[in-house]
Amino acid sequence: MINDISSIYLNNLYGTMGKEKKRKLDKQAFLELLITELRNQNPLEPLDNKDLISQLTQLTSLEQISNMTKSVTDFIAANTSFVKAQASSMIGKTVVVKANDIDVSDGKAPPIYFKLEEPARVILEIEDAKGNKVFYKDLGELNEGFQYYVWDAKNNEGVLLPDGKYYYSVYKVNPDGSREEIGGLESGRVEAVQFEGNEIYILMNGTRYPISSIIEISEEVEG
Repeated sequence: MINDISSIYLNNLYGTMGKEKKRKLDKQAFLELLITELRNQNPLEPLDNKDLISQLTQLTSLEQISNMTKSVTDFIAANTSFVKAQASSMIGKTVVVKANDIDVSDGKAPPIYFKLEEPARVILEIEDAKGNKVFYKDLGELNEGFQYYVWDAKNNEGVLLPDGKYYYSVYKVNPDGSREEIGGLESGRVEAVQFEGNEIYILMNGTRYPISSIIEISEEVEG
């Protein structure tokens, strides 16, 4: 009895898929299916050359795709290692990052840094960890470039605030009177670089910042 080549082909295909439902058809399975088809072809109706060439072309395409996938995977792995190596080279360098928190310790607060792209009137607001506004200051008209303000850790009534973490907002006043937040900056030496999944962080002044928050990198200045 001459077997139905189509049913054999499909049965073999479904059998392969049933054993490995989560595995995609690879080139080894493709070869096995092709060999099975050739073995069980109808002698009275041999496999047409065009069909054979077509299937071999598919196999070649599958091979090329597999090789391409491996090349892309290898490239990504190599690129990831390169990025990590580049990030690690920042250890010891001085960086400036976007930040808006400030730690008061022993009644003192570090300078608050920010940058103006053009001369503008600037307003500073500071809140405690609970979101209560504890300080407001109109800094007046300032020139473009990096600026800083040293807060005395007191509220607007002149009362010294307890040590802890505070959050500040720096606003630029536009000509129409509206306010535009320009954020704050913090500067320090990179103490370590940390990797967490696909994310890269730097450790500076005891605080972790995402690498995307860095806006300037410079060599550490020797004192």
